[in-house]
Amino acid sequence: PQIESDPRFEVVIGATEGETVLSTNNKKPPFDNLKVRQAIAHALDRKAIIDAASEGQAGVPIGSHFSPGNAAYVDLTGTYPYDPEKAKALLAEAGHPNGFKATLKLPPPRYARDGGQVIASQLRQVGIELEIIPLEWADWLEQVFKNKDYDLSIVSHTEPNDIDIYSRPDYYFDYHNPEFNAVIEELNATSDEAKRNELYGKAQTILAEDAVVGFLFQLAKIGVWDTNLEGMWHDSPVQATDLTKVRWKQ
Repeated sequence: PQIESDPRFEVVIGATEGETVLSTNNKKPPFDNLKVRQAIAHALDRKAIIDAASEGQAGVPIGSHFSPGNAAYVDLTGTYPYDPEKAKALLAEAGHPNGFKATLKLPPPRYARDGGQVIASQLRQVGIELEIIPLEWADWLEQVFKNKDYDLSIVSHTEPNDIDIYSRPDYYFDYHNPEFNAVIEELNATSDEAKRNELYGKAQTILAEDAVVGFLFQLAKIGVWDTNLEGMWHDSPVQATDLTKVRWKQ
């Protein structure tokens, strides 16, 4: 807000390909139980998480691993609406009527550290006590991404159209679903755009219903530049900044 009031600068809130998720170790008990993952999904208030992660500018809610700006996007945010009482009931059905304890390993970005505090509070309300463990990137990559030594984490996956990561056998989510893998295999062999969009929709739906991770929000791109500059990208469809058409206004 302070920069927005300065006439020398233009502030533009755009979109990225960064699906921000509550990463979940699907092979590690109790997260290998679908009802536990569903309970976590019902315990997440995305709006409160977005507000905490970046003063309300962190992005838009998502219900699966896909960018809302993509033509194949399916709005699945209503699959598991915020419902703490439903979350408690699912935990009881899963054999955890009194909840359980787990760890939440957080990398350095603000969306993770601040969002993690809110998520820990929300899960505490349904009986899940999280120990927050801050990590630097090198430690996060070693412990979480490489060795799968974690329960929960928060990170934004910024590669475009990377929904296929859930089909990778050694990926750190440790999610293995033959039905999902078959959709990805068919997608890789399909060139027809309409058919590809249909398959993308199927893949999104499977991930949402399986509550593979806690789907949080699409990370925003906060752009600030001199008002005399033109050609800057408002959105970030790739992990780069294209300056080929940037110039000073005449």
